[in-house]
Amino acid sequence: MNDNWANKPRSRRETLQSFMGIGGMAAGAGLMASACAPAGPETKVNRVPIDFSDPKQSLRSFVKMTGDLDPTKETAGWFGGTIFGDTRRDRPLKPLVGVQGFGVLRCEPQADGSFRIFNRECAFYTDPKTGEFLDEWKNPYTKEICKVSPIHNLTVNAHLIVSEKFGTAIEMDFDGTLMEVPLPLGWDILDDTVMSTFEVHTAFPNELDPETWPRESAGKVLRIAEIFQRVVSLSELENDDLTSAHYAGTWTRVGPWLPWMRQGQADGQLIYRTFMAKNGTVDKLPEALVKHTREHLPDFFQAPAPDSWGGKNDSSFSVYAAENEPLPLLAD
Repeated sequence: MNDNWANKPRSRRETLQSFMGIGGMAAGAGLMASACAPAGPETKVNRVPIDFSDPKQSLRSFVKMTGDLDPTKETAGWFGGTIFGDTRRDRPLKPLVGVQGFGVLRCEPQADGSFRIFNRECAFYTDPKTGEFLDEWKNPYTKEICKVSPIHNLTVNAHLIVSEKFGTAIEMDFDGTLMEVPLPLGWDILDDTVMSTFEVHTAFPNELDPETWPRESAGKVLRIAEIFQRVVSLSELENDDLTSAHYAGTWTRVGPWLPWMRQGQADGQLIYRTFMAKNGTVDKLPEALVKHTREHLPDFFQAPAPDSWGGKNDSSFSVYAAENEPLPLLAD
């Protein structure tokens, strides 16, 4: 994925000169017109202060930020960035592929203050230089040509709860293992800016047993860290007339080699560095991504149905196991 929106750093003076030279007159005219226009009636905002130290209020704010408190509405969220290979401490990270995708979720508030999250996600791997979607990828470590398998998880549901043991927590199926994982919701507030940190650190059995999948399995246990950082407006979160608030942020992931990379249990791991943003609806997603998804994964524009609740979740590893056969060992 190309980072073409910020080609070079600019000083404050250069930025102001560019603004005045290109659009300053038009902007100035608009500001003057606004200043001279008669003031309209003020819109009263039903603003309710949030106590982020209260687990129930914190959890509700998190759901409002990431999704929509209205169970009839679905929310799309985009993400995109680069995946790096980390193989040795004496070598720098190697950019392997880009990644771009989205999720669609629906939130259902429960009577006990918990929330059922119905989520579906897909993503495609890209050339890190051109941004083109990849069907094949040359492994820079083994020089092997690998068939690329996109992320296409039809069901990634979760139960967000207030737990006596952990405070806010997430109950979720991880490849057939139901786990209750702490959901420490960090909130930092600076004027109207709220910075939210949400992390999940897990280790669970790998469906791809290395004895059966020697070339695709990273080992018997998958150790994964997911770190989400979001920035949201406090006034939007506290506006009780709104059921959803917009965010932008980053997603960082540290995890094992993907099965289609054919790395087996080679030393190393993957590090994901991505941006993410809440788009609201799928029609606001990047045009090329929407087109590619319609051609390859047309069922991924809506959240899972209610009857998916309680079933097994999908992951890149379980989906790969269901759709593929183990590769034969390479000849010596």
